[in-house]
Amino acid sequence: MDLLSETLLTLKIKNMLIGTYNLSAPWGFSSEGVDFGFSFTVIENSCWITPEGAEPIELKTGDSFIFPRGGRMSISSELGVEIRPVADVWNSDDIAFVGFDQYPPGAFSQTTWGGGGDKARLLSLIFEIEEQSRTGLFNALPDYWVLRKGESEEFHMIRSALSTIAQEGSNTRPGEYAIKSHISEALLVSQIRAHVIQTDYSSGLLAAIKDPYLQNVLIALHEKPQMRWTIDLMAQEACLSRTAFAKRFKKTLNETPMNYLHQHRLTLAASKLKATHQNVETIAREVGYVDGQHLRKHFLKAFETTPGSFRKRFGLLNSATKNQNDPVSIVAG
Repeated sequence: MDLLSETLLTLKIKNMLIGTYNLSAPWGFSSEGVDFGFSFTVIENSCWITPEGAEPIELKTGDSFIFPRGGRMSISSELGVEIRPVADVWNSDDIAFVGFDQYPPGAFSQTTWGGGGDKARLLSLIFEIEEQSRTGLFNALPDYWVLRKGESEEFHMIRSALSTIAQEGSNTRPGEYAIKSHISEALLVSQIRAHVIQTDYSSGLLAAIKDPYLQNVLIALHEKPQMRWTIDLMAQEACLSRTAFAKRFKKTLNETPMNYLHQHRLTLAASKLKATHQNVETIAREVGYVDGQHLRKHFLKAFETTPGSFRKRFGLLNSATKNQNDPVSIVAG
């Protein structure tokens, strides 16, 4: 498996709300009060987006913008119109989004708002990524990006499928939430993938996974974290000399190869503590530590909690109990 696929698969969407905005000019609203990731795709007509501290960007039919970790911006029918908080737009239909607690995964909302002029239609996603699944790739993503129509055929096919489903509005046939949730998750992943593939980065994980030398090493480290890796072995995977490899790795990722491996092992351990019932000794050996004692020591330093306490908070048994008491907390993805 390629490294981009692996890192995208590790992202887990905790919650997702799908929505359509039927807008009539003049209209304008901001993301004030939205502390989650979000994206908008222009389905009909055009609009302007102005990220905080940046120049306005015109979006036309088929274009999208994505704020993976949330952020401040305004979106409007044209420049210079009054900008209202998005809560005012939701409240206009007596639908106020204050969090995901009242929505099942894949829930759908529809909003109509504006001054009665030219029509525009947007498809929106509001999403929350599980904190512990936020990989280095997710954290390396920019604050926002724009995808233009035609830049990713795969993305637009998925978007079209989700848009078609969204047309059904409040249809609650059996299985509908599951379908919407999975398609919306595929849409988000395709948006991230399209950005990574078409963007040239000079440093960071987004650069490393496309580097012809480093990508082989990263794949090997991810596939066999339990190996007793040395710099020499990593250099062999990269087909570089020890010195050239260490220098290239440090320059691109701004950390040493051994520190990267150490952090990856801890991330793997955290995932296994959440998703399995394996004991700490077994997990330690599988991710590359000598024994459970070494894992506990490094885990406590990195996460400021013990593996046992971490599992009690985020593990399967805790999640199952929570879901029994609160059906809408079911994890999507």
